[in-house]
Amino acid sequence: MKYLETLTSRDQQLAAAAVADFLPQEIYDIHTHPYHADHFAPNAWPFLSDKKVLGCVEHRAALQRYMPAKKIHGLYFGMPHKTADRGAMNTWVAGEVRAQGTPLSRALMVVSPSDNQSAVATALRSGQFCGIKVYHCYSQRPDTMNATVEEFAPEWMWELLHETRGVLLLHIVRDGAMEDTSNQASLRRLCRAYPQAKLILAHVARSFSYRNARKGLHAIADIDNAVIDTSAICESEAFRAALKILGPRRVLWGSDFAISELRGRCVTTGGLFFWLHPELIRADYKAPSSTDLTLVGIESLQSLREACEDTGLTQGDINDIFMGNALRTLAPHLPAEAVPAADTGLELWQRARTVISGGTGLLSKRAEMFDAKSWPAYFSRCSGSEVWDLQDRRYIDFAGGVGAILLGYADPDVTAAVRRRLTLGSYCTLVNPQEVELAETLVALHPWAGKVRYARGGGDAMTMSVRIARAATGRSGVAFCGYHGWHDWYLAANLGETDALNGHLLPGLEPKGVPRELKGTSVPFRYNDLASLEAAIAKLGDNLAAVVMEPMRSQLPKDDFLAKVAARCRAAGGIFVVDEVTSGLRYGFPGALSRLGIEPDLAVYAKAMSNGFPFGAVVGRDAIMQAADGSFISSSYWTDGVGPAAALAVLKKVKSLGVSELVWQRGGVLQTGLKTMAARHPACKLIVGGMPATPTMSFDLGADAPLAQTLYVRKMRERGFLVSSYYYVMLAHDEAKIQLLLTAADETMGEIAAIVLAGRLAEESGVARGLRGFTRLA
Repeated sequence: MKYLETLTSRDQQLAAAAVADFLPQEIYDIHTHPYHADHFAPNAWPFLSDKKVLGCVEHRAALQRYMPAKKIHGLYFGMPHKTADRGAMNTWVAGEVRAQGTPLSRALMVVSPSDNQSAVATALRSGQFCGIKVYHCYSQRPDTMNATVEEFAPEWMWELLHETRGVLLLHIVRDGAMEDTSNQASLRRLCRAYPQAKLILAHVARSFSYRNARKGLHAIADIDNAVIDTSAICESEAFRAALKILGPRRVLWGSDFAISELRGRCVTTGGLFFWLHPELIRADYKAPSSTDLTLVGIESLQSLREACEDTGLTQGDINDIFMGNALRTLAPHLPAEAVPAADTGLELWQRARTVISGGTGLLSKRAEMFDAKSWPAYFSRCSGSEVWDLQDRRYIDFAGGVGAILLGYADPDVTAAVRRRLTLGSYCTLVNPQEVELAETLVALHPWAGKVRYARGGGDAMTMSVRIARAATGRSGVAFCGYHGWHDWYLAANLGETDALNGHLLPGLEPKGVPRELKGTSVPFRYNDLASLEAAIAKLGDNLAAVVMEPMRSQLPKDDFLAKVAARCRAAGGIFVVDEVTSGLRYGFPGALSRLGIEPDLAVYAKAMSNGFPFGAVVGRDAIMQAADGSFISSSYWTDGVGPAAALAVLKKVKSLGVSELVWQRGGVLQTGLKTMAARHPACKLIVGGMPATPTMSFDLGADAPLAQTLYVRKMRERGFLVSSYYYVMLAHDEAKIQLLLTAADETMGEIAAIVLAGRLAEESGVARGLRGFTRLA
């Protein structure tokens, strides 16, 4: 292997293809080794045998042969070797970076566990170095490739880096690399014990075998102070795994100069890897085609580009990988003006209010519904039960996508099913065959039903169900209980009687834009109140088309309430419609109707049914569905393939894992914990209710309740949790996360109780008194 200074025409062609319309004009190389022969024993680095010095200037010149960036910054550190004179090497690197590096370039100190701790501390505190580079060769064991992290990056180094907010660039070893459980345990413990230290895991956490990345990177997904660099990785599979598991904000480009200037590449073989280079090819071997190898640096760039294209990254993401992420990682050691400023959620929310009606399409996601002063509002990525905001702060989310998510965000099984559908195409002139498969599955889950219709959301699916009922009966009146969406048939209840929806949706909601001619067609009734149902039916007279209701939400039915509702509805000639948009799969499988033992005429599903992808379904009795076939109910994107693909994957997983019961059980633990906590803080006057799978907690403080709720949301966010008055439990909420939430909530309520007793709620919350949010009867 030899350091090369001349590119072949083939190298130039490959490089041009790798960087065309891809590489930013300014880049930061987070992994580069300057070299001075005087610091090593003779022939310590055979591939550099004819080189005396490779400094910052040589580094930039080498890369710019195939990376035509106008400006290249670097994080520089010496080449670790047992024979190295580390003191001289570190001194030279620091001086070289000061003299020849760009203004944003920085140096790391190569450190051994046996080095003088005071000397290392002095060097870091002086600002001469912004962190430490360690290497397994300095561990005190003969088989250094089996060293644990602590054997070459001991605790004292982490303590110093935590103090100085320094960087640790770490090349882990052991055969499994990030897949090795010892490495996982060490990194999780050390990163959490020293959160101000920033860990850069070299070579995609040494994923020279891409299978180590696929199986191992999950172990650091929730470690906020760990990132990876791309150096010398030559397989796009490793990069795809990193981008998928960690996201583009935690991937930093590195060249591994001067290794980058060698011919060769690393390949996965089984669970291990093997380095290929030209010297391994026998001189007498004649291949049927060319066996030329390009530079490691070019090979790595090609693979990174392929992974970025495969994962659909934007130019902004790519700019982050090549520049922005390095600046953010090194931020404590750079001028403030050099670090890219990102919109905060609050700033972007204010911009949104100027160009998007209401700020966003869902009322329940508006920042004002949580805390107008601190709610992060926007996410950069989400996975499982965790959400990262625009500034990359991670939260454990118990608001559950406002009830739309049951399994967890970006569930891998659902995502895989959707990815397959997208790869094959999601929409064309012909119909997606998964529609039939899903319909047969849904009909089998509802033995009383005969047909289905598809929509792309709960609101339009509910409107579809009302249209079906009206078409099948020839009537227009609807008696309803609970929340059923934004459409005219529902808001018509407030025509001429603006408090009709109080308790069902939002108090005082005005039916602006709803035709006055619909007055009297929708009449509400109260849950577990048979007299109010009978009054609603009587008010509609012989015009009753349907009784529409959520099967349960904040309370269970009493005295066979649902059976009696169904009987009275059918006796009056109406169709009994159960809205499972929120309760479906969450309160039972396939819905609350299963837990309660009811058989409606129509059942409507959305939200959890597709776990974050647009979808809705109406499942109905054959005769009713057929009777409505003459009504024009049709829309192009009701035939899109993504929703059915997601729904099939969701149903399969929920059934196989018993998710509905698991969520019910775990939610019961949470609900019990909330009740116990409420009893410890009587000043807060907490009311805990709801179903186990969706506990609710509110403040019974009259006009001060919104102030206390806002303060609770704000303080829980500061502790790393997103909450509302509804806790939507997901499969991704394991018992450990539930206990973390309860601990944080207890601490928060202690603080709020003291504020309540001191009469400082208005001052501390900074919001006006008044009602807000959903208060539903169902």
